[in-house]
Amino acid sequence: MPAARHLILVLVALGACQSKSDAGARPSEPKAIELKDKKGHLVARMVPGHPCRAMVDGTEMLVGTDPLVAQLGDVRWTGTTAANGTTIKRNDEIVARVFPIDQPAETGVFTPDGVAMFRATVSGDKADLISGAGAVIGTATKLPDGSIAIGERVLTGTNDLLLAALLGATEASPEVRGLAACHRLFPSPNGL
Repeated sequence: MPAARHLILVLVALGACQSKSDAGARPSEPKAIELKDKKGHLVARMVPGHPCRAMVDGTEMLVGTDPLVAQLGDVRWTGTTAANGTTIKRNDEIVARVFPIDQPAETGVFTPDGVAMFRATVSGDKADLISGAGAVIGTATKLPDGSIAIGERVLTGTNDLLLAALLGATEASPEVRGLAACHRLFPSPNGL
């Protein structure tokens, strides 16, 4: 009988050790990308993954891929990628097109009629945000600490200037910016 108790205690101890080592082996949470204003208030927050978690100007979304999709209450947001960019729909009505989504040097958000809401073009360590009328409305600049300044706002957690432009340009709705930013974070077939 004492040998049986001893065996049970050893098995219980081994089980406890196993569960502790499993807890340490869990993959870490993806690093958050955060945009804060000059007072440190959170303006946008992205957590890459499947689903991608996005909060832009107070609008929170869980965004899936293949196909690009999010549900906010009774509103269904979708995105379809083709040669002319990613078409974003709100309940099957086209509201915007993002083109190109995965290029390293430029991106833009356009109305359904093809008029630019804004565009962004990278040159070195900065990206100019350009209005639909062609005026520079802001600049995203890489800082020495690895963050990105967009006017008086600061983006941390990424060095992607075009992602900064998508999150920082208020010309598009928070939902469109959240979908476009999550779509940019998804791995693309060509590795960009």
